[in-house]
Amino acid sequence: MSICSFSQNLVPNYSFENFSNCPTTWAQVNYAIPWTNPLTNSADYFNSCSTSSYSVPKAGSGYQYARSGNAFVGLYSYNGIGFNYREYVQTQLTTTLTINNFYLVKFYCSSMGMLTYATNNISLNFSNSPVNNTGTGNILNLIPHIYKFMNPIIQDSINWVEIMGLYKASGNEAFITIGNFKDDLNTDTLNLGNVNYKGAYYYIDDVSVEPICTPFWSYRDTTVAIGDSVLIGPAITGLNINWYDATSSLITNAPGIYVKPAQTTTYTAVEDFCGNTYTNTIVVTVTPTAVKEYENNVLQINLHPNPTSDKFSIVTELEDVQLSVEILDVQGKIIFKDTVTVIDYETTVRANLSNGVYVVSITNIANGTKTIKKLVVQK
Repeated sequence: MSICSFSQNLVPNYSFENFSNCPTTWAQVNYAIPWTNPLTNSADYFNSCSTSSYSVPKAGSGYQYARSGNAFVGLYSYNGIGFNYREYVQTQLTTTLTINNFYLVKFYCSSMGMLTYATNNISLNFSNSPVNNTGTGNILNLIPHIYKFMNPIIQDSINWVEIMGLYKASGNEAFITIGNFKDDLNTDTLNLGNVNYKGAYYYIDDVSVEPICTPFWSYRDTTVAIGDSVLIGPAITGLNINWYDATSSLITNAPGIYVKPAQTTTYTAVEDFCGNTYTNTIVVTVTPTAVKEYENNVLQINLHPNPTSDKFSIVTELEDVQLSVEILDVQGKIIFKDTVTVIDYETTVRANLSNGVYVVSITNIANGTKTIKKLVVQK
């Protein structure tokens, strides 16, 4: 059974604010005590105290403000095709992890943006002791325990991107290491169109490892157009959820799944966390048309108010026009049909609708032009 203490960050100097010296050149991450380089290839330290190009926000070849404070570190996740060059940062936690306890892990990264590539595989590893063993080339042959859900390529060079996950301790883990633990063949790259240097470089800031026992994530109902798919679930790596629909088990041990229902469907998510079992449901409402609404250039129409709790008005640019109005439910069934006359640019529709999402099809009887609008009813 997992035992939680009060929330506390086990990462020392988590925002890299404490330092022994101001950085003056590359390969000085050890100035951000007690962070170190597990390889000869050394990561870099950036601090606003510096008068060199390793300052903040002027950070090497890039430009970035710290997510918090005045400092961060930087490393190569990729450097030249086929060279398998990597850089990492590593530190010892303030206390070792407890077996079977859950920990919420976060760190933030931002692409330098000035180099040729962006990559995936930005991740964090837990280990019982310091690591410096290498696999192919200069790659640390470690398990990526924490990474962003679906492990996407991260190309944002303006904002700080959150990498978050849950980790269930095996016991006695005392060190964390951040970087890319995969070789070039197993790293996805995106060419950003820059010709400055054929590498991918990331800034890292605000690293945290905190014990957790109470779920903070939620399960939200959603809407999808028929024929489309949608992601449901918290989508937090390390969270194991068993998924079911009305007929069967869909998938096990997944923090989120993509579904493509043909009709409105309720999904059940069952998770075991800290010795407790939680059951949640998600309703995916299927609309009969695509999310994009259609509006012709002949008759401009708006629905007001939208969302509505009862009646709604059709507002047009024309003073006197007859309209055929059909309201369809999420199954595509016509539940309301009427012919209305617009006077003084507006007419009111009373359809007595229940809570939900509807499609309103409005046809100008005079010329046959049609407009499709989405209407949300919330009572």
